[in-house]
Amino acid sequence: MIRTLSPLNLEKDVEFYEVQLNEGGALRSAAHYEGTREFITVQKGKIRVESGGDNEEVDPSDSASYRADVPHALVNVGRGTAVVFLVDIYR
Repeated sequence: MIRTLSPLNLEKDVEFYEVQLNEGGALRSAAHYEGTREFITVQKGKIRVESGGDNEEVDPSDSASYRADVPHALVNVGRGTAVVFLVDIYR
């Protein structure tokens, strides 16, 4: 489940989302515009961030920033549902 938290008039400038991923689930994205970055904070669960060839695991209450102008993904590698707050910043 993805829920938009930001006003629609900010689309392609800055976007805020709440993402819920079932156990084993993933949100996979094609590359966004050049210079785009994403920031996540994990509220619940354990997430693996994949960005280009880089991978990082993020635990609850931790945050990560990564390139989103390459193929990227958020993967639930924990048990149960993961809840993530996601911010897209376009340049």
